[in-house]
Amino acid sequence: MPRPLLAALLLAAAPALPRSESAVSCHCFKDRSYDPARPAAADPYLLATTRSSLLSAVFGVSKASLVRAVMSGTPPERLWVAYWSASRTGRDAGTLLDGAGEGRPWKALLAGAAGLGAPFEGALARGASDAELAALAVDQVLVARAGADAGAVRALRVGNASTEETILVTVLARRTGAPGPQLLERVRAGASWGALLAEAGLAPEALDAAVRASVSGAVR
Repeated sequence: MPRPLLAALLLAAAPALPRSESAVSCHCFKDRSYDPARPAAADPYLLATTRSSLLSAVFGVSKASLVRAVMSGTPPERLWVAYWSASRTGRDAGTLLDGAGEGRPWKALLAGAAGLGAPFEGALARGASDAELAALAVDQVLVARAGADAGAVRALRVGNASTEETILVTVLARRTGAPGPQLLERVRAGASWGALLAEAGLAPEALDAAVRASVSGAVR
């Protein structure tokens, strides 16, 4: 593989579709800057890199290593479940990922673990998908670490916000003071994420720093 392409792949965040299991794929984002003539062109990159930044910031994992994991066949949702569960239970994320990669269910991998909380434990018990478990983990992190309002996060999910959208809305709401559900409504009405970021004076290259600045304290 040519070195420039490999470098671009490693810098790109790996997107996921939280409403269903993500297809494992490698994405090299060609559009990473906001272009008023093509306002939605960079949206896939903006959503993906924001999600990657949050996972990296909260759990101290490099973004490049997360992308390499996805390139090697690990669904992004699985990464979230493993790192979040490990932080809550004291178990090893790598061991959890290995077990999940072998096809073992999360219910078995996390059997007897304490500290996961009732919603997550309930989802485990009924065999919830990686996507659903990851959404629970992300929402908990947004509330506990990024200062998101729990009611606003629930409202976003009721509005069918994807995990990436929920994270990016939280970053934008913190930046602008606008209610998260209102921002989501604007996107559903046709606004692009790139346009909303431009209005907020937030350049795509500044997203990683904005996400990291929103995270404080210890994982709870």
